[in-house]
Amino acid sequence: MSTPKRIFTLSSGSQTVSLAEFRPAKKGALQLHAIETRELVPDPAADATRVAQSALAVGEMVESMKGKGLPLRLTLPAQSTFSRMVKLPAMSGADLEQTVMYEAKQNIPYPLEEVVWDHRVVYETQAHEPEVLIAAAKTDLLEEWTAAVDGAGMQPSGIELATIALYNAFRFNYGEPEGCTLLIDLGARTTNLLFIEPGKFFIRTISSGGGTLTSAVAKEFAEPFSMAEARKRSTGFIGQGSNFAEPEDPEQARLAKVLRNAATRLHAEVTRSISFYRSQQSGAAPQRVLLCGNGAQTPLMPEFWEEKLGLSVEMFNPLRCVAASKNTNAVTLALSAAQLGEHVGLALQGIFQCPVSVNLLPPALRRKSRVGQVALVIGLSAACIAAPLLAWGFHLRHNAVLAIKQAESLTPRIAEVKKVAVRLKALQEEIDVTLRATKPLEQAIFERRYWMTLVDQIHACLPEELVWITSFEVEPSKESKGDDAVPSPKAPPTGGKNQSPKQQTVRLLLKGFYMENSKGAEVVDAFGKSLKDQSDLISVYGAAQEKLKSLGASPAKGAREDAEAAVKESLENLKKAGLTANPVAYTLAPVEDWIKTNKPNPTEWAQDFVIPLDLSEPPAKTPVLTP
Repeated sequence: MSTPKRIFTLSSGSQTVSLAEFRPAKKGALQLHAIETRELVPDPAADATRVAQSALAVGEMVESMKGKGLPLRLTLPAQSTFSRMVKLPAMSGADLEQTVMYEAKQNIPYPLEEVVWDHRVVYETQAHEPEVLIAAAKTDLLEEWTAAVDGAGMQPSGIELATIALYNAFRFNYGEPEGCTLLIDLGARTTNLLFIEPGKFFIRTISSGGGTLTSAVAKEFAEPFSMAEARKRSTGFIGQGSNFAEPEDPEQARLAKVLRNAATRLHAEVTRSISFYRSQQSGAAPQRVLLCGNGAQTPLMPEFWEEKLGLSVEMFNPLRCVAASKNTNAVTLALSAAQLGEHVGLALQGIFQCPVSVNLLPPALRRKSRVGQVALVIGLSAACIAAPLLAWGFHLRHNAVLAIKQAESLTPRIAEVKKVAVRLKALQEEIDVTLRATKPLEQAIFERRYWMTLVDQIHACLPEELVWITSFEVEPSKESKGDDAVPSPKAPPTGGKNQSPKQQTVRLLLKGFYMENSKGAEVVDAFGKSLKDQSDLISVYGAAQEKLKSLGASPAKGAREDAEAAVKESLENLKKAGLTANPVAYTLAPVEDWIKTNKPNPTEWAQDFVIPLDLSEPPAKTPVLTP
């Protein structure tokens, strides 16, 4: 899902309602772009008109911030929602869902048909059973709020618990705490306590808040609730006890004492909640306290909690890791700081995967949103299918027009090229005639230098000692066809329509002697291998006669079978020595002649050898080479 460019959040309370706009910044950051707050009638007697007042206020703020038609996430007052943390046995899948359904029926104080509820597993380890957060709100109330948002011109996309939004904002700005942190949200009707530890958290709501302090002031001064609220905001502060001097103004001193007594009763509720968390939830004692909510803005409220709890107390800063735009009014930002935690938590859900998230959006809106998403997907799919086809059609049409223009522009050049092609064809015919006339001359030059080049290559491969050549003999030329021909591995292939299927094979017999040495006939084999590797005019097929001599074939054996075995063994040895052995190049006749006319003489100091060489592309006329 793409990140929205503008993220709108709405925090609704008993006495105030605020609308904020966030925008994604670079590198995954979040920026507060604007925030506006409207005051509601603080008297609890006006609760019946709370949604209508909020609708008017939201409409004004949306108009001011130009956010019509955009999605909006909101939180409801804590007294309008229900949340409960329950422990369940370790399980998963369908069993967990059924168990959660049973727990929801047992804990939610309304029939499930009348509420919208959701749940999340918030703490599960191998050593602890899973804890599940169950959140719910009445369907009719949720529909009133979504209708108010829709009437203001915005699209409700999610409804979150205020406590969950605060928890996500805390984790984003403060990370994972080292010990237990107690976040106290002092609202008008309720006080929300969040116990946050590494890997877990616990929520508890106390039905007492800033409105309790105002009610105590109204009772003390016998005045309406709205006047008591105005008195508390203008001149009220939390008294610091008997160790501090009282204000000179008697009414102000009386007001401070009343506020301290009411706050002390609230402190007693908080103390009981801490004891419950430590005893029933196996939690750790809080190590620090953070304050937020409109009630935290009462003067000397942080000092009061620090005195009562004996812990370090500071104000919760939801903008610790969130930048504020230059367009944001500093005064408005300071006045709205108490409610920014909920806004930041809601905005984070629009661009990040938050640790915990529930959505209490009514089923009708969920279905509408799902239908809208499906319609959007179908529309985008159709557009994705049609766009390439249309683009391809326009592309083909554009290319056709360009092709016609280019063809018209190329017509004169094509005519010129055709004229040049006719001239080139005539020149090519002249070149062919010339090449045919010069071909005999080129062949004569080649044949003239052929034998000198061949002798130079043989001389270059001849060892400096132990081997010398006595004669070159050329066997009579013969024509062979198919498998009877002895191919030349290094001769380049020839082709053409007029090529004769017959091939002329010229074999040169290279004869000489090699001296007796420790390696024996291997020096001749090395010479032959050098000819094979370095010469491009000849192919070496070995010297079978000398191999037979090195194997010591004896006329005393006299049997043709022994000679055949010696030939086969010599061929195998030739292969092992790296020389190419062609059985066609050897016959038993030289072996039989050698057996009849030669006898091994261990006193001889030199042995003769013969190396047959097949010539690659020999001249048409083969000279007679004699010693």
